[in-house]
Amino acid sequence: MLSNTPIKLKAAHTTSAISNNVTDGRNAAMQDTKFSVPLLPLSYFKENLLPPLHDQLDVDVVCDKLWEADAIRTFVINVGKEEVETDRWVLFKDYPSKTLDFKEDRVFQPFAQLADKVAKQALALLYECKVDPEPEQMVKFLCNPTMAPESTNRHNAAKPDSYGVLVERSVDTGDEKAPHWDDVVVPGEFKKRDRDSDFNDNNAKIIWSLHHAMRETVYRRFIFGYTIEDTDMRLWFCSRSDLVVSEKFDFITDHKTLIHFFLSIMFSPMTKLGYDPSISPAERTRDQRTTKYSIKVTCQGREATYITHQVLANISAEAMQGRATRVWRGKQADEKGRPTGHNMVIKDCWIDSDRKREGDILAEILDAAKTSPNPDHLPNIKNHFLTVVHHGDVLVDGVKDTTLSLRRGTEFPEPRQFLDLVRSSATKEVEKPPVGLVTLDKDTVVWLRGFRSDDKSHYRIVFDSEESCDPIDTLTSAHGIWNAMVDAHLGVTTLHQLGFIHRDISAGNVLVGRGIPGRVGAGVGKIVDLEFCKRIDDNNRVHQGRTGTRYFIPLEVQMQEYIFVPDIVAPDHGPSRQKYSLSEISRRRLGKTQTSKIHRRVPNASKGVKLNPASNLETPPFVNNPLHDLESLWWLAVYLILSRLVVEDELSVTVQASEEESTEDEDEEKGQGSTDTSGLPYLPFDQWFTRLLINQAERQVSLGHPTRFLKHAKKGAHKYLAAMVKDLDGARKCLVDAYKMAELNIYTTGVDLTRVKTGDVQEELAGFFMKILQDIVDAGDFEFRPISISFVQPPSALPDKAQGFSLDSAPVLPGMKTRKRALDDSNTDEEQGSGEY
Repeated sequence: MLSNTPIKLKAAHTTSAISNNVTDGRNAAMQDTKFSVPLLPLSYFKENLLPPLHDQLDVDVVCDKLWEADAIRTFVINVGKEEVETDRWVLFKDYPSKTLDFKEDRVFQPFAQLADKVAKQALALLYECKVDPEPEQMVKFLCNPTMAPESTNRHNAAKPDSYGVLVERSVDTGDEKAPHWDDVVVPGEFKKRDRDSDFNDNNAKIIWSLHHAMRETVYRRFIFGYTIEDTDMRLWFCSRSDLVVSEKFDFITDHKTLIHFFLSIMFSPMTKLGYDPSISPAERTRDQRTTKYSIKVTCQGREATYITHQVLANISAEAMQGRATRVWRGKQADEKGRPTGHNMVIKDCWIDSDRKREGDILAEILDAAKTSPNPDHLPNIKNHFLTVVHHGDVLVDGVKDTTLSLRRGTEFPEPRQFLDLVRSSATKEVEKPPVGLVTLDKDTVVWLRGFRSDDKSHYRIVFDSEESCDPIDTLTSAHGIWNAMVDAHLGVTTLHQLGFIHRDISAGNVLVGRGIPGRVGAGVGKIVDLEFCKRIDDNNRVHQGRTGTRYFIPLEVQMQEYIFVPDIVAPDHGPSRQKYSLSEISRRRLGKTQTSKIHRRVPNASKGVKLNPASNLETPPFVNNPLHDLESLWWLAVYLILSRLVVEDELSVTVQASEEESTEDEDEEKGQGSTDTSGLPYLPFDQWFTRLLINQAERQVSLGHPTRFLKHAKKGAHKYLAAMVKDLDGARKCLVDAYKMAELNIYTTGVDLTRVKTGDVQEELAGFFMKILQDIVDAGDFEFRPISISFVQPPSALPDKAQGFSLDSAPVLPGMKTRKRALDDSNTDEEQGSGEY
């Protein structure tokens, strides 16, 4: 069931690692880093990233005690043809690379014993110093490469060679040797030799372990790791903005550095090990799987606790770096810690530190509505946006929790060096998603890659949700969906009229109320996730980057350029002329579709364009404008219609199939495999639709070409949807005309696109949406079932034959039958998700 919210772009990293295949996941996680990790001096790592040592834990003293305890000794070893005296750990008196007769797990088994010896001498030192209270040993190291730690929220079959785990486990797995990932503080990987293949394999495995730990544990803020190839050891650090690795050191002879590492990990409080004290498990089921959390939210000194009972969204946590947004439904806790009152929505995320907080943005919008001369603005904002109850930055140890604070407030040293990564060659093409998740195409890796994330701040916000809401793409009633779409359009229009743009309209950001018990009427559509919202006239370039959700992102925002700007030739290059980027766009309308007001104002291309003498021929910097929000609504409408099957029962009103069987359609049927005037090939519906979701070339031509969208959409649409598809095409043309008019003004009048007038196009889109809603009412309403979409192979830019995509139908309710679209025979039997928001 396809109901998961697609991945946010701003995180700059992908969730393509959602896979039951470990090798594929490791490759995707490495590609998130662009196959390069910043390499830091060991001194910086110890001083600014590792937890600070306890005042009484002196590395030199502990090292001396280990000498006295005969844990360190001078050995004579062969180096080449010479014998050399070296001070070495007794447990590692020889090089791992020379122990070819033993398996890797046996060679490195003493590593955990070595950590125990360091802990024993540290405790002895604390006892001698009469430290009161004596710091508790929090972490114990294990070497257990044959068993995978358990997971709750994400599948992971990987088996780290070693790990430091909490002495007091939070999850009882029933096996001392197989902890839960929640309790893994620092995973590690070993290799006996230091060949390139060993080095690359270790890097891939540790990055995957760090990635999984960050996505699996709800209350983890950061995590450490370590890798060893022969004697070369490196330390790793991963937070929501950084993934870095230290310079190597010889763990067998550099005793003090290894002792420092062990002591900093084993005797540090939980907050210094990456755990968040403001969120904790409130209740676990009998199988020890977390079902409820206790979450504290602090705002201006006032603290409130909420108990969750349902996960609404957590797929954003898949990204190693990024916002890691998790959303729950829950209730406020009373003095005894018991949930009370009506439902709330609790959101936890990591946002760019210099970005305005969502609660403050909503307060600005509400203030603008209160002072607006339009009496409809205030009720529209209250009806179609959630009410903020509580919000604020997360505090850890009394300090705001930021990724900068995790580095002690320091910047990385210059000049930067990088550790290069290599993809594993044992990759597989087919990925099977775990329950509740969507398999994403491997092209998404490239789509979401970017530079290192900005520093992040840990932030929480609580919304009043007396009326329980669900994401719009979880609804099955066509009438309910389009009621909500009309509401969403009204909310976006009001937002624009108040001087704001949303910049992230998507299936996950439009919620639909279930109605309030005891009150008459169904719930309304509400717009959420306003963290990217900004004032229309805000031209601050700091956050003008690509924001949005992949399936619904406006094409221009995706490309970061204006694509409807006319190509104007300066006078010294010949006569002025106008040529649109999509030259094949036609201004004709289909059938009886009413001509757009915006369309009639578009100048005739053949007459040329008179330039304002003061105009600058250079295209101005790209900025988001209100038309982009409207385009996202259109993509959402397309998604909600074309990714659905119609479920019919015996009571359904029969709708006559469209009789518009034109010769043009017949020619298209005969022309399978040929190309249309767009230059792209005709494709079976499922092929075309999957490309429409993710492929930039297909999105561009389907939006701009006069006939491609309608022809392909009609092929897959059920008879109930034919009129809706035609209305969607009319809305598409309305949008294109508005873009052309607005962007032409850049050169003819110098009008700033941030001040583009969208009143006419908003009215026309509202008309199309209302017409779709009326078509559904006339049909007697009907039920939708989402289709599970799987991307088996990455799509090529311009395929000339069928690709390995599949659109598999979701389960149908008993007693119902479906009218399924004709799908390609190449569909696979991939496991489908359960449809968690």
